[in-house]
Amino acid sequence: MSRTCFVEFNGAGFWAFSDSLAVLLGQAVVVAEEIAADRRSAAFPDVVDQLRASAVVPDLGLFVDVGWRGDRLDLLLRLIEEANRRLGERERVTASEVAGWTTLGDDVIELRRDAMDTAPVIELGQGVLQLLRESLPPAPRGMWWFYGVEGGRQTIVMRTV
Repeated sequence: MSRTCFVEFNGAGFWAFSDSLAVLLGQAVVVAEEIAADRRSAAFPDVVDQLRASAVVPDLGLFVDVGWRGDRLDLLLRLIEEANRRLGERERVTASEVAGWTTLGDDVIELRRDAMDTAPVIELGQGVLQLLRESLPPAPRGMWWFYGVEGGRQTIVMRTV
């Protein structure tokens, strides 16, 4: 399992610490599963399935298809916003707590450490929201943004092939 993963929408993106993305997306799935069945849009299964897969297999990162406009994108934005709000109510999450999020089915999120601060996860969530709203400021030339790490957003050098 990689320590980093890529988050992408509409040709733009950034790198993220995979544990932080897993916690953010896992919390978004928890939020989604609390939505009453009669209030779920037709987009619900697609969005939640992608969030669930990306949460438990962090190497996938989060790829949001450019075709996800309207209901799908609106739902994704609402779920990330609420996940961020809930994570903001606490300072830390534990690996055992995250592994117990039963809305992920038989799969579990496995963190590399026993606990992690929520501040980097929340900052990552804000970056995802900016990316989806196409308001993420560009990284410095030749660099990528790197979210979800202690100490706040950083940059990493783009490698050319």
